[in-house]
Amino acid sequence: MTKNITTTDFSAVKAADKAQSYLFDNFCELLTRVFMALEEEEWATQAAWDIAFGPSVSDADAAWRLVAFQAETVTAVQPLSVDDLLLHRMAGLMSRAVSATGIDALETVRSRAMHCIAQAPMATAAAVRDMAKEALSTIDQMLEHALVCDGDDMSVRALPLAA
Repeated sequence: MTKNITTTDFSAVKAADKAQSYLFDNFCELLTRVFMALEEEEWATQAAWDIAFGPSVSDADAAWRLVAFQAETVTAVQPLSVDDLLLHRMAGLMSRAVSATGIDALETVRSRAMHCIAQAPMATAAAVRDMAKEALSTIDQMLEHALVCDGDDMSVRALPLAA
């Protein structure tokens, strides 16, 4: 009598779940870094750190470079689902936002982010939609910061943030 043994390989399913989890976690880390960079920028402005020591030693500059690095980390992961695709696209737009050299480029990134969120399928998870909206909110804050710094004669530079 022959025994038929069927094996099922779940490693592909586990790998897909792990990549999706890592992408979501890395995107959350990206947003956290953006919020921290915006706070650092505000602190540096209030403390006149950049004026006293020059922009090369600013913690805000380092924070924005970390944001750019984290955005590259998120965009390096291949999207496996509709949720991943939205996060991947928003991370790419965040990367473009921190490296934007002008207000017009930042406004273009903002409008593309709005379009991305609007065009996301209805099957997108609510948590992912919320994260994408938070990313849009941070792009709005970057734009607001750039507009304020652009009108400030004491500011050496407003953009790119991750210079």
